[in-house]
Amino acid sequence: MPAKNQTLRRYIIMSSDSDLGQSFSAASLKPSASTVALVARPQAATPAPQMRVIDTLRDDGSKLVEMPPEGELSLRLSVPGVKIVPEVFYHRQWQRFRIHLRAAKLKAASPKGKKKAGSRAMQVAKAAVAATGFGVTVTASSGGAPIAGASIVAFTNFATRAGASATTAANGRATLSGLASNVPLERVYVYAPAGYWGYYAAGITGAKLAQIKLTPVDVKDPTLLLTQLYGSLPATAGAGVTVAIIDSGVDATHPDLPNVTGGLNCVGDEVRADPAASANWRPALSEGEHGTHVAGIVGGHGTASGFRGVAPGVVMRAYRVFPDAGGGASNFDIAMAIDTAVADKCDIINMSLGGGPKDDLTHAAIDRAIAAGVVVVVAAGNDYRQPVSFPAAFTECVAVSAMGRVGSFPKEAVGTSDIAAPKGNPSTRDFLADFSNFGSEIDVTGAGVEIVSTLPGKGHGSMSGTSMASPAVAGFAAYVLSKDPALKQKTGADRSRALKDALYAACKPEGFGRDYEGFGLPLPEAGA
Repeated sequence: MPAKNQTLRRYIIMSSDSDLGQSFSAASLKPSASTVALVARPQAATPAPQMRVIDTLRDDGSKLVEMPPEGELSLRLSVPGVKIVPEVFYHRQWQRFRIHLRAAKLKAASPKGKKKAGSRAMQVAKAAVAATGFGVTVTASSGGAPIAGASIVAFTNFATRAGASATTAANGRATLSGLASNVPLERVYVYAPAGYWGYYAAGITGAKLAQIKLTPVDVKDPTLLLTQLYGSLPATAGAGVTVAIIDSGVDATHPDLPNVTGGLNCVGDEVRADPAASANWRPALSEGEHGTHVAGIVGGHGTASGFRGVAPGVVMRAYRVFPDAGGGASNFDIAMAIDTAVADKCDIINMSLGGGPKDDLTHAAIDRAIAAGVVVVVAAGNDYRQPVSFPAAFTECVAVSAMGRVGSFPKEAVGTSDIAAPKGNPSTRDFLADFSNFGSEIDVTGAGVEIVSTLPGKGHGSMSGTSMASPAVAGFAAYVLSKDPALKQKTGADRSRALKDALYAACKPEGFGRDYEGFGLPLPEAGA
């Protein structure tokens, strides 16, 4: 075993058993609780490091291992040419802000504030320190019923994410602790539970925030963005096509998602602890609503509520990669999900995730999917005009930025904060979302601001992010594939290339510019 002061890290060995066979016995390369001794480096004054094989993608494929950093160096010396990559994590690409610093602590520690005792910053700090908090009541705009489960995030300093947050109880009440009612609030976001639009305000005080009324969501509203763009598509759009949702799991019991036919829990740590957990592709216990929302955008069926996704005729399969415990999705689990989706004959893979470093393991799995004829659609990231994140930045993927349309959501909704240049031309109501990444890797733009879709249970709600734009494009790609018999007959890389070309040919430029929208927004032909 490693010395007590050695830090264990997890890596993926991308070489096969045959590549490693001269250095290790076949038994030592199988997942096991025991460790394998590596060759000590002559230059290192430490004992021979130990390596443990945790999991493998296939019997002789890439292996997830655990060892100290010294072990990685020793392995590279003892097996020249071996490819070792670190385990990295990717995150949901929805747009949700969190408090990082308590407002009072941040202000009290400000050197500038100490020098200027009479300054506004010090006055704010003193008020915040003295405050026990102020109350907020959230109710429905129609009827005034209290709304439970509304998440209120109030920023005194948005740049540093300083402020306070709270969630409403059954009576619709919440207390923002540590803030006085007269403290200036730069921004306030209310993320609503199912059935309601959220709320956004800027430049107010708590006194003006005491009462918040949320507007109910009407899934049959013709001004909803998905309806405006894709409401003309037939109920059979996407028929005969299978779309993989690699995400946080999907609630297949939702009345609008009868076309989710199966899946797999690919979170290795959960399945290794309990093999029966492989069937738990339902929503993750932490922030699991994300995957259900994504699935509804791709192919919400519409027969129960009237809500429809882009391609209601598709079949969907759910591959959960985000753990119940919360946090990001491991590249090893993502590679497992991609390989499984290919083996399950999925035609299109949607990944509304990103934000990790460039990763050879995920890249290799995407390459295998492309070679099998699968198109991989990926969210470009929500880093506010930063470069396209991985894995969307891999050229083999369809990288999707997020656009919105003024008038497709209430003026007080959170999406108002996402309106930014560039605006569309000639469609000036259209805009490239403020949060969306951009760059030469962008292939298309998709509907990603205040998109109404399914939520676990029987409800519907709105979310924003390139996470929402990606499945809108994946759903449209399913429609393109379903209506073209010639595309269906193609196989392998020729098929994935031809489907991407057909998708791009269906795009209409929004006027945002090449690095913001790529080929443009995928739209059906008139009369489709």
